[in-house]
Amino acid sequence: MRRLLLVPLALTFALAGCSGPCQDLGDRLCKCVGVGTTRDACERSVKEQLQNHSPSKDVEHLCDERLKTCRAPDGAQFCEWINTACGKASCGLSSDEPATACTPAAAAALEGEPVQSEP
Repeated sequence: MRRLLLVPLALTFALAGCSGPCQDLGDRLCKCVGVGTTRDACERSVKEQLQNHSPSKDVEHLCDERLKTCRAPDGAQFCEWINTACGKASCGLSSDEPATACTPAAAAALEGEPVQSEP
C-alpha cells in the first residue's frame, strides 16, 4: 500500500516539467511501486508528463540536486528508506532539507526515542 502512494509523488516530479534529472528521479521513485504493469504505468506517466511541459533551469537544478541525494544509506532498502523523513527530504518529496531531516536527532524523534543533547 505504501508503495502505491509513491506513484502520485513520482508524478509530482513529472509535473514539474524538467528533463533528464527529473526523468531519472521519477524513474527511481517508480521502482518502489512494484513490478510489472504498475511500474510500467508509473514510468510511462512520468515520461508523458515530462514531454508535455517545458523545463525551467531552476526545476532542472532542483531535480539534479535531489537526484544526487536520493540514495539510501548502505544497508538500507531504498523503498523502505524513501518512507522516512530523511528519504522524503533527500528525494524531494517533502519541503524539508536533507541536512535537517537526516540527522541522528531527527531519526530518533521519528522512532520515539528520547533525543539526547550534546554536552
